[in-house]
Amino acid sequence: MKRVGESQLHYIIRKTGRKPISCKCKLCQQQCHQACLGTPQDIMRLIEAGYKDRLAPTAWAAGMIMGCTDHIVPMVQPLVDGEWCTFFHDGLCELHDKGLKPTEGKLSHHSMRLADWTPKKSIAWNVAQEWEEPRNREIMKAIIAELNNDANQSIM
Repeated sequence: MKRVGESQLHYIIRKTGRKPISCKCKLCQQQCHQACLGTPQDIMRLIEAGYKDRLAPTAWAAGMIMGCTDHIVPMVQPLVDGEWCTFFHDGLCELHDKGLKPTEGKLSHHSMRLADWTPKKSIAWNVAQEWEEPRNREIMKAIIAELNNDANQSIM
């Protein structure tokens, strides 16, 4: 599917059939035991907003289990602090009202059912693909440089 003049978010919406939604129910809150995945642009917005200390390099292997890919996808994502995403407090995502919620969090909802799920339409898979998209190489280099500035070590 070509992406002509549309944002990453709109592209992923078109590929997955999911639309941005906001729900604060207990089932949706349970999803915050894991950090929602963000595209490189989502992660750069978090860095620019001063949250780089709450991000870390990670290796996304779920795609291999889902049968979407044969390799691990390196990316940078929010940390999980204890049992919850670092941005989840008192039943709410602190990024929501700031417009900084990563793409998976914007599109995920408790109404998603396994019976309706297909690997290629998975929000996580479509976000992970953005970390392998050649057009995102420059922003990924900038993310790595920002994280390396604080860590004084090479990542990814």
